[in-house]
Amino acid sequence: MKYIRLRTWAPFFLIIVGVVLLLHYSSGSSGPYKSEVPVTDSLLTSSYPDLYDAIASRKSNQLKPFLSHQHDEVRAQAWRAFANTTVADDSLPVFISLAKEQNTEVAWFGISQHQLSKDHLRMLEQAWEESPEQRAGIARVFGQQDGQQPLNFLLDRYSDITNENEYHFALAVGRLLRDQSANENQQISVIQHAFDIENYDVSKAYLYGWYRGDETRLSDTAQDTLFNRWQLMGTGISREVDQFVNKLLPARTTYNMTIFYNGEQMLDNEIQLAYELAKSIGKIPLNDKNSLAAKILLTNANPHVQVRTLQSLQGRLEEGGDLYGYIDDEMLTDPNVADKVWLEVIEAVASVNTGVVEEYQDRLQSIPEENPYLWPQVLAVYEKSESADDYLNRIEKLVEEGRTLQVMYSLQSLANIWSDITWNQNQIAQIRNIVFDALGLQDRGVYYVAASLLEKDKLFTSDDFAQINKSLSGFSLPEDIEVYQAFGSLYKKQFEEQAKPVIDSLASLDYVPLNRSLASAGWDVEVPEESQTEFRSIDWERLWELGPQPTMRLVTEKGRIDIELNTLSAPATVAMLDSLSRSGVYEGIPFHRVVPNFVIQGGDIERQDGYGGPDFVIPTEASNKEFVRGAVGIASAGPDTEGSQYFVMHQWMPHLNGNYTRFGRVVNGMNIVDRITVGDKVLSVSWR
Repeated sequence: MKYIRLRTWAPFFLIIVGVVLLLHYSSGSSGPYKSEVPVTDSLLTSSYPDLYDAIASRKSNQLKPFLSHQHDEVRAQAWRAFANTTVADDSLPVFISLAKEQNTEVAWFGISQHQLSKDHLRMLEQAWEESPEQRAGIARVFGQQDGQQPLNFLLDRYSDITNENEYHFALAVGRLLRDQSANENQQISVIQHAFDIENYDVSKAYLYGWYRGDETRLSDTAQDTLFNRWQLMGTGISREVDQFVNKLLPARTTYNMTIFYNGEQMLDNEIQLAYELAKSIGKIPLNDKNSLAAKILLTNANPHVQVRTLQSLQGRLEEGGDLYGYIDDEMLTDPNVADKVWLEVIEAVASVNTGVVEEYQDRLQSIPEENPYLWPQVLAVYEKSESADDYLNRIEKLVEEGRTLQVMYSLQSLANIWSDITWNQNQIAQIRNIVFDALGLQDRGVYYVAASLLEKDKLFTSDDFAQINKSLSGFSLPEDIEVYQAFGSLYKKQFEEQAKPVIDSLASLDYVPLNRSLASAGWDVEVPEESQTEFRSIDWERLWELGPQPTMRLVTEKGRIDIELNTLSAPATVAMLDSLSRSGVYEGIPFHRVVPNFVIQGGDIERQDGYGGPDFVIPTEASNKEFVRGAVGIASAGPDTEGSQYFVMHQWMPHLNGNYTRFGRVVNGMNIVDRITVGDKVLSVSWR
């Protein structure tokens, strides 16, 4: 009997032991994670709280002593904070001199985030000539400045650059080329330097401005030079360079790249390139070769690539054609095709045969009930297959139901199609009523989306201002800052005279992020320099227990993602993540925003639509590290407005550098990040 009883209790004993171990190693409320190597450096731990008091003030004079601190980590974090601290023009030379003296990457980063006057730029130009060892840092600063002069200066100084510092030089040139002009000779020179060096990070940095900006600014001769140099390099040598070249020269490269990477069985794994090729399908003729490339991309394992290919084919399919036949016969009827992909499939087929929408009505209506984040694609199908009156009646009904997410998507749909349709007076009146009914929900997300419709002159006039403004009374700061930011811009464009007293009243609150936004919108308001934002307090003892590089594990519906965090460069952020994850509020929260080849974003613990967050803010903790593939950052509505929302990068996007908190990087699970689609949920969060 004792033997039988022992066997009976053994499974329960093992379960209890397992639970205890799980609690010990996880971030659950009964046993918070503690690192085996906590932060114990007394100079560092005693200095960080004082540093963060200075950061909270956002006053450069309080931050200045820490910029020369004897501890490397404290000094580096002070320079990162300096990037988001307002500095008077006449004070900048002191800090520039200090950066020159220290000549560290992080010091130059701090300077680079400030717009410099002509005198400041001349100061750095002189340092360039006198101190070659500072050129990488100076190039970094120039790359963040406005105007043509910094670009011209750099383009005249290729001979000053060594292989060791060419990356920052190339990235500065690439950034500036996004917004500034270059003549044909300068364009050719940049391209030649991009391919002369056998460092493909440098190559893509030179090409980044045209890739990210307007590729049509490349002259015909420059395009020929780019194509010839790329051919000499060879397809497949650098996936990222191939990706950039395809964006710049889609007609010359899409078919060949697709065939090459597909033949090497690499296309399913090179998601960023495959997505770029899918975009390029929309820019080139659908001849036999390009149609074959499109069909290959339609069979890609990644749903984002499939969706992008279908979007590129919208309005270009012909009944009886091979592509149409494959989409109609194979993809439309396949119950295993992902909902997001299937919605693009039926939209593509409906552009040729509108009757198909009625045939598949059951699946079409069930999809947003299971995943409301797919409402935009569902509405796109109805918009293309219904009359304007029927579509407006559908939108009106969705708004009347009052579910905020579908209301937001309904208003966004109306805004998207507004200029595509000639509306009659009855339809205009119906849209007005739809918008006012939506505003009656007093919802910040709805208000933010409605702003683009409120700008339409044919819909709303100055006579509507009182009714529009009345509904703002239900909002407050800081949680509703996005509403005030959107309406500050709207009021300037549409109701400037009537809105001035309202704006003056808001500005008198001296909330720095809002005043900064109002000033940016064109309002004559002061941005307080002495105001101090009240940030969420940091439990420093708990923070040091986490160690310098803890790992946060997200278990999602698609799989596991491990994120290595950096406690010392983003302590406020890491402390917030630790606290919220231990409380369990991140569990069940979806990724509400997915922009393929850019980011996945989640963590809206309040609303789950991107317009919510916690009841606190944390400071922007700008990082001198780049936003590369796998980097993880905190979403922001402007400096010092960060909350609980986080994002993960699909690929390198250096225009984000310095503007957002980068608190970690994915160390396991990037294949899962690539597969995440909008609405996928985080099931659990733990720490390692």
